[in-house]
Amino acid sequence: MNTTQSLFEGVIVMVVIISLVLLLKKFNVLKKEDSLLFSRIVLQVTLPALIFSSLAVKVFDDRFVIMAAIMAVVEIGMISLAWLLANLFKFQRGEKGALILVSAFGMTTMLGYPIIQQAFPNNPLAMEEAVVTSEFGVGLLLFILGPLIAMYYGQAKVEGKFIMKSVQKFFVSPIFISLVAGIAVSFIPVDHNSQVFNTMIRFFELIGNANLLMVAITIGLIIEFKQFKSIYLFLGMAVLLKLIVKPLLAFWLTNDPRFTDMMREIVVIETALPSAILSVVFAKHYNCRPDLVAMAIMVTLVLSIFSVSLLFIEVF
Repeated sequence: MNTTQSLFEGVIVMVVIISLVLLLKKFNVLKKEDSLLFSRIVLQVTLPALIFSSLAVKVFDDRFVIMAAIMAVVEIGMISLAWLLANLFKFQRGEKGALILVSAFGMTTMLGYPIIQQAFPNNPLAMEEAVVTSEFGVGLLLFILGPLIAMYYGQAKVEGKFIMKSVQKFFVSPIFISLVAGIAVSFIPVDHNSQVFNTMIRFFELIGNANLLMVAITIGLIIEFKQFKSIYLFLGMAVLLKLIVKPLLAFWLTNDPRFTDMMREIVVIETALPSAILSVVFAKHYNCRPDLVAMAIMVTLVLSIFSVSLLFIEVF
C-alpha cells in the first residue's frame, strides 16, 4: 500500500469518527464541554505514550534535527509573510496578530501524529521524525513566539512572567518528557528482544493506539458551524497561507537529494495541517481577536481534511 493511499484512508477514518462525534453531540450524548477531558487525555496520556513507544525502539537519527530546523524556518517565514499581507490589506492590530498566529503554527501534535501513524503504518522511523520535527520545529516556537505575538498585537496588559511560565510548561509537559525519555532509552544498550523491554513497550503501545480515537473525538467536540459574516477576507488569507503556501514552501526547502522521500513527505504533511488549537489560548489571554483565531482554527480544520490529501497527491 503506497503512502498516498494510506494517508487518504487515514483522513477518511478521521472524517468518519469526527462525523460520528458530531452526531453524538447533536443528540446530547456528548457535549462540547467534554472536549476538555478528551484533550487532556490526549496531551497527558495517549500522546506521550505514543511518542515514547515510537522513539524508544529506534536509534536517534540526527538528520531529523535538520528537518526540525527546516520546519522552524518555515514557521518564521510564514510569520513574516502573514505580517506583510496583513499590512498590505491594512488589517487592524488585533487582526494582524490573529492572522500571524493561525498562519504560522499548526496542529502537528494533536492531529499530525495520528495522520502520520495512519499514512506510515507500522513504521517507527516515520513517527520518530514526526515527533522530533514537531516538538523541536513547532512546539518550541509556539510556546515562545505564540505568547509574544499575542502580547504585542493584543490589548491586554503585558505580563512578562507569562512567557517564562509558558516555556517552563513545555519543558515539564508529559509530551516533552516522553520525547526526552524515548530518545534516552533508544541510546541505552538494552536487549530489545528481552521480555521486560517488550512488555514495557507493549504497554505504552496499547495506550498510544487510543490516540487516534481520542484526537478525533476532541476535534468533533470542538467544531462548531457558525455564520462567517464579514470575515471572508481574513479566513481566505488564513486558509491560503496555512493550507497551501506553507506546505509548498516546505516542499521547496526539502527538495534536496540528502533527504529521503519519507522525510520530505512527513514535513509537507505536518506543514499542511490546520492551525494550532493552542493559538486561541494565547489570543484569548491577551485579547488578540480570539474570535477570529477560533474561527480560523475550525475552518482550516474542516478544509484540511480534504486539502492534505489533495496537496499530497499533487506534490508527490
